[in-house]
Amino acid sequence: MQKSFLPSLFLALILLYAPSHAGGNHDLNFKVSRGDAFYKFFFSAGLSGDLLTKLMSSDKRAQRLNNIFPGDKFRIILNDDHSLKEITFSPLNDNPLNIYYDGDTFSYEKKDARADSELTYTVVKIQKSLNYDAKKAGVDSEVVKMMVDHFSWEIDFSRDLRKGDRFVLSWNGGNTPEAMIYIGDRKTIALFSNKDSQGRKKYYTSNGLTINETFAFAPVKYSRISSGFSKRRWHPKLKIYRPHRGTDFAAPTGTPVYAPAKGLVKYVATLSGYGNVIYLKHGSELVTVYAHLSKFAKGLKSGKRVKKGELIGYVGSTGMSTGPHLHYEIRINGIHKDAEKIKLEKRSVVPNSEMSSFQKRAKRILFELNIK
Repeated sequence: MQKSFLPSLFLALILLYAPSHAGGNHDLNFKVSRGDAFYKFFFSAGLSGDLLTKLMSSDKRAQRLNNIFPGDKFRIILNDDHSLKEITFSPLNDNPLNIYYDGDTFSYEKKDARADSELTYTVVKIQKSLNYDAKKAGVDSEVVKMMVDHFSWEIDFSRDLRKGDRFVLSWNGGNTPEAMIYIGDRKTIALFSNKDSQGRKKYYTSNGLTINETFAFAPVKYSRISSGFSKRRWHPKLKIYRPHRGTDFAAPTGTPVYAPAKGLVKYVATLSGYGNVIYLKHGSELVTVYAHLSKFAKGLKSGKRVKKGELIGYVGSTGMSTGPHLHYEIRINGIHKDAEKIKLEKRSVVPNSEMSSFQKRAKRILFELNIK
């Protein structure tokens, strides 16, 4: 059965994934999209399943080809007889891996982009929007998303950006920048790359900390969890079953509620169901909600930035509530998550053994850009 299945799969994948190229051009380039797998590109180059098996068993480094993400790139070079000559795998967050084939054995070479090239810079000057101006400057959309994911911890892209603000990207031969720097009238934010213990490229401030923060489990001192996250819960007021998309922390009226991590106040209002409610945005994807409050902290309003542990309100029983408690929600890209189960990314730090070289690289970039 396997022998009859593989050729049909092979043919289908060739038709589906084959890139357009003129005769004689044996240099094939692919960019990974969601749902892609390396074998699809391999087969679309006209290479066999037997050769793929040989490649994957040739060296443990070949297994890296199965761990790919959107934005990663592959280059497959064929000989004139359409046999395999070379594969270059360029991950978005790592150095390129070259694999050579001489017709019999595979050999591997991983280049250190930092050692091979000098720093270059791309400047994105804001005239219309980050997406528009970055595309005009030739910055890949995946890198733009990375910029938004990181800088959203400190910048509200809908409010804070001004015409003339600049984003400077520092490159050292890879597909992702060595540094990402925002330069505005009010502040400058500089992030520098370093690999964590698992080899993943992360971005850190000059003091060696990631820009995100580790979340406190609960934003309030509570006596118990009176109601947990549930897809089907009996509503004590409506007398029906419906989802409970948050966690209820029982606490006396007036108990202080604190921000579990730094964030931007997106919404402060009184709603019929939630009562007095606050929405905080943390980064580009995560929003936390605080409902049934008795009152808000003095001076709290939409657009204000709050620090981790800063007072935002007080426990109450406003809205559709049967007693004093804090209704707390976590939403990621609009999808509700269970606060008791979700594992949010923690703030990480550059290891002491690497801090000196990391800070030297950071100082070099700041010096070249004349940023103090």
